[in-house]
Amino acid sequence: MVLESIVSPESAQRNPLSIIFLSFIFVTVAVFATLYLSAGNLGGAGMLLVALVALPSLPMMLRFFEFQVFETSEKTVLGSHTLARHLPLIVVMLAYFAGLVAGFVFWYFTLPSQESSQLFAIQLNEINAINAQFSGYAINAASSLATDAVAAFETIFLHNMQVLVLVVVLSILYGAGSVFILSWNASVIAVFIGGVAKQFVLHAPGESILTGIGIGAMGLVPHGTFELLSYSAGALAGGILSSSLIKKTYLKPGFVIIVNDIAKLTAWAVIFLAIGALLESGAIG
Repeated sequence: MVLESIVSPESAQRNPLSIIFLSFIFVTVAVFATLYLSAGNLGGAGMLLVALVALPSLPMMLRFFEFQVFETSEKTVLGSHTLARHLPLIVVMLAYFAGLVAGFVFWYFTLPSQESSQLFAIQLNEINAINAQFSGYAINAASSLATDAVAAFETIFLHNMQVLVLVVVLSILYGAGSVFILSWNASVIAVFIGGVAKQFVLHAPGESILTGIGIGAMGLVPHGTFELLSYSAGALAGGILSSSLIKKTYLKPGFVIIVNDIAKLTAWAVIFLAIGALLESGAIG
């Protein structure tokens, strides 16, 4: 394929902005392909859109993971060899996710309202389901704030833990299979941000769309940052293990270092997830 081959692992780590641009292109191509393939019938098109975004992302991420397996730099970042070895790829994954969100938000705004609502119908339903699930905590917060915060934390953490396990498993089985989960989450986040921004602009016509997008994004930044770091670390751990098994790196002495890195990345993923759940539930912050 062509698109995913434009940026090499080396150039991506030197210039993560190129990944933001490339993932934005992935979304743009997927939007037009989905509209064409749906031929006016956009029922369920949201999943097709996500699949078409993940399709070119898969071989690109596989190349990144394969390149990363053999990176054994002895440098340290914040005193950690593991972080020094894998921070460049984590930054690339964050850039990839940021580009996806930017692309989805752009087309959610740009397309006619009826068309965008149909194209992102599944994402809108997911957001409504999440709001309905946690609205009960807000209603009862005045009477039992501490109890509700703990219950909300447990619900959020267990749900996100299931997603993390799925991310790791898909990364192990398919090398970069987690890109579908990342693409799906990016589309849901983008529709949430876009929805907040549309409401803001509707009630404050004098304000810019960018201000509305900023307000929508700020609602997700505290907990969303840690959740994204968690899923990125989990995807990286699974992807490195998958590539190591394929390349039979386990036959080499350096495999001990790789196992150590995988264990640390997985542990960090769980810790980040717990911090995100604490912030989102209101247990801290």
